[in-house]
Amino acid sequence: MTRNRSNDKQASDRVAQALEVYRSIVACHEYRASRSDVHALTAGLMLPCYQAEFRRLTLEMSRVEEGQLRSALRRSRGVELAVQA
Repeated sequence: MTRNRSNDKQASDRVAQALEVYRSIVACHEYRASRSDVHALTAGLMLPCYQAEFRRLTLEMSRVEEGQLRSALRRSRGVELAVQA
């Protein structure tokens, strides 16, 4: 039973970490699109790192975790769209 909880916690942590990395990717794209200062340059340099980390995390995920991540991304996308409107 303890091992199951530990696995569930790791899965939850992996999904949460992937969401944070995804938010960083979105922020990098926003900086690059809206600015031309040192922050935009830094975002451009960091973007491939974030993308590689997101890919690594998703490759380690089970199908259940992938589903949780997709669901969370859809929910966050809906919130972003509602805020922009």
